[in-house]
Amino acid sequence: MTLTVTIAGVDRTAYIDWPTFSKEDVLNSQVDTCVFETKKYGSKNWKPAVGNEITVLDGSTKIFAGVIVTVSESIEGALLKYSVQCKDWTHYLDRVLVAEVFTAQTVNQIISFINTNYLTGFTISHVSCAITVNTITFNRLPVSKCLDILAQQVNYSWYPDYDKDLHFFAKNSEAAPFSLTDTNGNYINSSLNLTDDISQMRNRVLIRGGEMIGSSQTKNLTGDGTNKTFPLGFKFATLPTVTVGGASKTVGVEFIDKDTDYDCLWNFNEKYLRFPTAPAGSAAIVATGTPLIPILVQVQDDASITQYGAYEFTDTNKTIASKEEAKQYAISQLDAYAAKVQEGNFETYQSGLRSGQIITIQSDLRGISSTGFLIQRVSLSMRTPTDGTWTVELATLRTMGIIAFLQQLLLDQNQQITVASSEVLEKYYLDNQNVQVTEEIGLYTEVQDWQNVQVAEQIRKDPWTIEFVLAPYTPVNDADNKREMILDVSSYVY
Repeated sequence: MTLTVTIAGVDRTAYIDWPTFSKEDVLNSQVDTCVFETKKYGSKNWKPAVGNEITVLDGSTKIFAGVIVTVSESIEGALLKYSVQCKDWTHYLDRVLVAEVFTAQTVNQIISFINTNYLTGFTISHVSCAITVNTITFNRLPVSKCLDILAQQVNYSWYPDYDKDLHFFAKNSEAAPFSLTDTNGNYINSSLNLTDDISQMRNRVLIRGGEMIGSSQTKNLTGDGTNKTFPLGFKFATLPTVTVGGASKTVGVEFIDKDTDYDCLWNFNEKYLRFPTAPAGSAAIVATGTPLIPILVQVQDDASITQYGAYEFTDTNKTIASKEEAKQYAISQLDAYAAKVQEGNFETYQSGLRSGQIITIQSDLRGISSTGFLIQRVSLSMRTPTDGTWTVELATLRTMGIIAFLQQLLLDQNQQITVASSEVLEKYYLDNQNVQVTEEIGLYTEVQDWQNVQVAEQIRKDPWTIEFVLAPYTPVNDADNKREMILDVSSYVY
């Protein structure tokens, strides 16, 4: 084992404090992580930065790739220490939100559309699922969450590999690169531990979903001349038809329509009919409509029940909108819990194992011969760049029985799945365009306007003799010497 760490395209292996280095690969869609510390002192002056891309190689095998998401700085004397946390390429999947509605498309088509329109630098060469989805809505969800929803609906697994290629595959279908035997040296002697467990077993599953429209139903009631309200016993999906004594009655909606406009009013939530006027005694009241009935589906694994006895489980999921979807959900529960679980772990010096792979264990010493061990977690701890140990956690479902058969039915390409959506999706896009505005400016030559202006002034030099008049008077021209006499009456004595 010889590790090389490249960060932002530069080999930083010499900066890693190797006893602090660890890498963890968890089952399928969960995020793989890598943590380590570096120190800055003397000539070692490099500092890791968030957002840098990181690649870890074991020889020529890529064992981790992703992004530095956290750098914590601390100081010890004159030494700076940086604690670094990294995430795999799922970090890039969570940077964008998907707002789309898909109708009558396969999972392959949906993932291809998301990759083309929302992702950069990813490939989908390991996406393989031709199941048709009738309708599914992603209302501003990260890409990783969209893939989780798709995987749950079709009972698949997914993860981004270290080359940014998306894997979407049927569970338990990827094989490990090597197996374990008593003599092949692929694991550290005495490190293999196995435990049998049936504490979480579920082999008979009852799923209660939402509501669906049932077949037409008739409710027969009888008037007594006093009672105005009559319980129906179930919700009608649409406005029921009502007759009283064989005569058709007009039906309105309670709290919306007026009593005076209809013969009776129907209450959807409270499931009753109310008459403004009580029907006559012994009058036959007949209400007919299509009721909403709850979705109830039970699926069981007969082989598991025969071997271990019945272990029942019930779950409620109101988002389930069809019997087929409820059946698929129940099968998923059986797939996880219908058989005895055997857990275990071992240590190895060999690279190449990933969570989600199936590894074979053949041990004459232990009396084990199984090709069905599922790798759940792979962890790497280092002491030096060339000295490290992989710890692998296992689980298996030994008794598949009818589960495998039901899963194959579910994965049939003709199988269709409907996921209900109660939200209205409104999408808006920014319209980025370059707009060029032209302004026309006229340039004119300045011109000076010279004009001669002559002003005449008449000056009278001859002294005037003023003639005062008693009446109000206004001079008629400049030669008129008449002026109005103004009397001072302030001293007038009465």
